[in-house]
Amino acid sequence: MQRVKVIAEIAHAHQGDPRILEELVRAAAQSGGDGIKFQWYKYDHLATSDYSYYQVYKDLFIPETVWHKTILLAKKSGLEVWIDIFDDWGLELANRFNNMIDGYKIPSTVIQSECIVQGIFSLKKPVILGVGGWYENELDHFIDRINTDNLNNPTLIHGFQGYPTKTEDTNLIRINYLKNRYQLPVGYADHEDGSTPLAIDLPMYAVLAGATVIEKHLTIDRSTKGYDYYSALEPDEFRRMVTKLRETEILIGTTQVKQTERHYLKDSVRVIAKKDIPKGEILTEDSIVYKRCPVENALTPWQLALEAPLLSKEDLHAGQPLQLKHLDKPRITIAVVCRLKSTRLPKKALLPIYGLASIERCLHNCLAVSSINHIVLATSYLPEDDPLEQYSMDGRVKILRGDPDNIASRLIQVAEETDANIIVRVTGDCPAVSPEILEILIQKHLENGPDLTIPTAEHAPGTAGDVYTVSSLHRLLRQTKPLTHTEYLSFYYVNNPNLFNVQKVKLPGEFRNPTWRLTLDELDDLALFQRIYSDLDIRQQPLSFRTLNSYLIDEPHLAQTNSHVPLKWKDDPVFGKELLDATSLN
Repeated sequence: MQRVKVIAEIAHAHQGDPRILEELVRAAAQSGGDGIKFQWYKYDHLATSDYSYYQVYKDLFIPETVWHKTILLAKKSGLEVWIDIFDDWGLELANRFNNMIDGYKIPSTVIQSECIVQGIFSLKKPVILGVGGWYENELDHFIDRINTDNLNNPTLIHGFQGYPTKTEDTNLIRINYLKNRYQLPVGYADHEDGSTPLAIDLPMYAVLAGATVIEKHLTIDRSTKGYDYYSALEPDEFRRMVTKLRETEILIGTTQVKQTERHYLKDSVRVIAKKDIPKGEILTEDSIVYKRCPVENALTPWQLALEAPLLSKEDLHAGQPLQLKHLDKPRITIAVVCRLKSTRLPKKALLPIYGLASIERCLHNCLAVSSINHIVLATSYLPEDDPLEQYSMDGRVKILRGDPDNIASRLIQVAEETDANIIVRVTGDCPAVSPEILEILIQKHLENGPDLTIPTAEHAPGTAGDVYTVSSLHRLLRQTKPLTHTEYLSFYYVNNPNLFNVQKVKLPGEFRNPTWRLTLDELDDLALFQRIYSDLDIRQQPLSFRTLNSYLIDEPHLAQTNSHVPLKWKDDPVFGKELLDATSLN
């Protein structure tokens, strides 16, 4: 915390005697406090002659020449000099000695005096403002005026000034209350009976409550019962108070966590592999535990949460503390798998749909997916697929040519070319593939870390894709059984639950339209897409599923355009059995 400013309040403890005043200055300097405060006024400027304390003020009056010597002694002793200004005489004196004065206090009994207040602020020195006894609505008006006039922001001083002062009137809670209400620093000036132990400890409690300035009365000998003796501390008591305040500063410390404290957290729980985690697998809550371990730079649970999702960069063993160097960020590539060998609708990927090739429509939608690193049009190296080379979408899509028949092999090639550890497979015959659905599937895949994420059968065919963890594709290629039907790649996963972990995602209701057919295989499919894109006037831009959904709900008869076109794997039982046999690896 910032150092608490401790100011020795002299008030009338000098009894009007310059020798006692000098002794008080020396006592304040030896106490370890920061400053000393004097009250400046002249009896006939402060009060009328019939005022009850007029004669007392006259007896206690210290002339200008003595104040000059006193200020010089205080400065020579290393003390800040603070002045209470009570009247125009004191303000005039302040103007003459301003270069030797460190700050001023506006007593709570003076804040109504506009000329005194403005005169003090005009001296351009730090200001302490006594607020004891004033209601908030009264202070609001005064402090608002200070802010409006762009004057120095004062430090407010809380403190009850009755004699004798009751402990229950201390109200330390007002320190923080005032600080929050006015957004100003707040100090404390108490008037507890100086003969009690609480008189030494109370300033310490005030600092703990938020006070940044402490005013405390100082007297040479309380037993003489001179003016302002009641709440004053004697020099040795004042020194003890200052010592306690400095100890309190140390105890409060700072808002920063110190390295000694931070070192204790070396015994915090760390992220530990719960089981063997193969290279390329996504970390999930099922694959990790939190335990203490000797590896101090192992990930903490909070670090993992900040960095997640993560994949293993290497094979990890059960019980291994996990460090960032062991882990990878997801690198996601959409692979649009496409060839021109279709027999039902020859070269369907090149057929125009409202001015753009079908494959372009598919790629535009894929480019609208935000959570990916690359898009690749993955075709074969056969000459018949050469025309697909032109669809790089102005360089935004990479063209990759690979194995004509083994799509798993082609996807691994895509992963190697783009340094991907997750592949989203989209088939090129889906000119209305949904960017929104792909986003949902990718997010669910990263959350739960399966080998494959697909939607349930409730979605419209042609609107989704498959999300693969690349390590699982390598595992598939290591199987001894020939992979003869990789155009139905997900079947190898679904039909082998002992080898692959498949997550089926139930999409939100608006994305579940199983009676719609939005894949391109026959002329009736093409007619439907032509109608959709032309009616919606979708040019060189993606088609969002929400737009498509609203359109087809408003035009329900359009979904009947191609409803009779069969899905081969679903509607041909002979082929269905062949597919099941081919994709069952055990």
